[in-house]
Amino acid sequence: MTSDPRELLDELAGLRKRARGDRHGYWFPLLLTGILSLLSLPLSQADPNPADHLTDGGPGPWISPLAHLRLKTEVVHPLALSLYWLGALLVAVLATVWWYRWRARRVGVETPTGSYVRVALLGLVAVLFGIPLSTSVIHKYALFYPTPLVAAVAMAVLLGLAVLAFRAKRMQPLFIPVGLLLASIALSLLQLPDVGVDLGMGGGAQFMAISVGLLTLAWIERSVWCSVVAVVFTAGALIVDNASMENDALGGATGVLLLATVLVLGGLGALVASWASS
Repeated sequence: MTSDPRELLDELAGLRKRARGDRHGYWFPLLLTGILSLLSLPLSQADPNPADHLTDGGPGPWISPLAHLRLKTEVVHPLALSLYWLGALLVAVLATVWWYRWRARRVGVETPTGSYVRVALLGLVAVLFGIPLSTSVIHKYALFYPTPLVAAVAMAVLLGLAVLAFRAKRMQPLFIPVGLLLASIALSLLQLPDVGVDLGMGGGAQFMAISVGLLTLAWIERSVWCSVVAVVFTAGALIVDNASMENDALGGATGVLLLATVLVLGGLGALVASWASS
């Protein structure tokens, strides 16, 4: 071993790079979520006789959590599709944690999954409950809607406060719900009439939940490829969720197929790269 400080630093940097490479295992969650998305296709077929599935006097779509796990187009079995996605999202989180822990025992390098679990579950709660409820309250009780610039500033402030709440070391049982509330209010501002960004409240919220998990995983892995896949998937999810109601193809099974393809190809690319470097 050399005594030159510069060479020691180079060796240390090389060891860290190899350790990160050994730790990378994100191909599994990418492939898993892609396969789970493909398996939803039989339930994603459009209803040939579309009708309003909400009963009169029942809860509206903004505050009916399972409704957000459907698609923008009417499907034959909307409840079955919603229940499938709820189970699939939970399975994806649990299987990802199992995978990283199993891989840590195998290669001797552990990937911390605590942050991934917290963010993934909080993201799921946010898209199913937090954002719909805060959006409903804003639409019902707001005396006026802020301009896009004011909404952007308010979002930045609220998200900053949410990050501080999530990172609080003390009184976490109190600050985590506060952070979730602040983040939900901030993101609901995207759905103001003058902004008009749908985060899946009209169907497709599962894709935003997956996006949150993938972006968190990319941050934990410090991987360029995982980051690229996560960003492309998030952009695709926003396009699918904001497709016009007249675009039945993109708002239905075709949109699911496109997003699943991004995940599967991203996972296969990561797997091939992992084999090549081993």
